[in-house]
Amino acid sequence: MPRIFLVVIVAILATIVIAACGGDTATPSGERSETEKSEGVQVAVSPPLWRYVNSGWVSPVNEQSTNAFTRELRVAVITSAQEMDQFNRMVISKRTLGTGTTLGRPEFPGSVVLAAYLLWLPVQGDPLSVVGLKIDGNRAVVDLELEVDAQGREYPYLYAPMTMVTVDRDEFPAEGPVSFEFRLDGELQVTLTDTLR
Repeated sequence: MPRIFLVVIVAILATIVIAACGGDTATPSGERSETEKSEGVQVAVSPPLWRYVNSGWVSPVNEQSTNAFTRELRVAVITSAQEMDQFNRMVISKRTLGTGTTLGRPEFPGSVVLAAYLLWLPVQGDPLSVVGLKIDGNRAVVDLELEVDAQGREYPYLYAPMTMVTVDRDEFPAEGPVSFEFRLDGELQVTLTDTLR
């Protein structure tokens, strides 16, 4: 009987020691414990390369060759105030969502503005937006997305959904032209080469 009593006491003491030490808390190397995850260890997420400038609906001039069934992406790479003025003369804004703050973001020559609009899309809301930009040497891939379930007032086909963002000139290589690939919903639509000068 004393022997069983001794075994029970040793088992109880061992249980207390294990509980006091936290049990098996060893974490395999390279993995974080749940405690570390919940203590605010944050992984830095880098901000996107682009900044919003403007979006909305536009009516490009001189589009006699298109009709209500046209679905064509038009793009522009703007590197100066003169090019911005020319774009605004050729693509008349009908309803835009940019504010004085966002519209003032492009500061030339330190900025490159990427603009895109889709002919013609009789839907509602403001559905075209930039969702990704990847720069790899002298190649830039601009990912655009068309919102399928856009909300808002219905616009006629003479208005084209438009989006415009700005990117710092320093993000692009200093030498040589840059090839811009504009993709809409994952599919390549337009490739445009610009010297960014």
